[in-house]
Amino acid sequence: MTAWIALTGGIGSGKSQAAIYFKSFGVPVIDADAVNRRLISTTDSPALTAIARSFGGQMLDENGLLRRDKMRQLIFTDPAAKLQLEHILHPLIIAQIRTEQARSHAVYGLVELPTLTEHPHFRPLVQRVLLIHSDEHVRLTRVMQRNGLSEAEVRAIITAQADDASRFALADDIIPNHGSPQDLAAAVARQHQNYLQRYAP
Repeated sequence: MTAWIALTGGIGSGKSQAAIYFKSFGVPVIDADAVNRRLISTTDSPALTAIARSFGGQMLDENGLLRRDKMRQLIFTDPAAKLQLEHILHPLIIAQIRTEQARSHAVYGLVELPTLTEHPHFRPLVQRVLLIHSDEHVRLTRVMQRNGLSEAEVRAIITAQADDASRFALADDIIPNHGSPQDLAAAVARQHQNYLQRYAP
C-alpha cells in the first residue's frame, strides 16, 4: 500500500521544482491544482454545473466553460463567494485524488497541496507533510522574475497565504530551499532515501 505525503509550501518556495525532482526518482506526484483545472475544463463536469447553479449562468462562456477571469475577480473581492466555490470544488478534488491514489503501487507518493495549511480538510489524504521552505525575500524575487509581477502584487499574494509559523506547525519534514537548484535536488535525493527507508516493505 502506497504511503502518501503532502508536498506543500508558499508561493515561490520551490515546491513544484521539488516535485519534478521527486518524479525523476519515479515517485508518483498528484497535483491538486492540476486536478482542479481538469474538473473545470470539461463542459459536462459536475463542478461547472454546480458553479452555474450557485453563481449563475453568466459564470460560463458560450461553450459552457468557466469564465475564469470573472470568477477570479468575484472571489478576490467576496470572501463568501470564495468559500462557496471551495465548498463546491474541494469535495470533488478530494474524491479525484483518492481515485488516483488507489491506482498507485509505489512505495510512497506525493500529493502537491499548496494550500494545505489553509485547508486542513485535505490532511486525511496523507500520512505525512513535507514543507519546502524559502525565506520571504527569496520567494519575492523568484515570483517577480517568474510571473512578471510587481513587489506589491507578490507581497499581497504572500500575505493572503498562511504564515511560516502555521506551515512549520503542520510539517513533519522540512526541506530548506534558499540556495541553488542543485542544492534543492540534493536535498530531495536525501529525503527520497529517507522515505524509502521509512516506507519500503
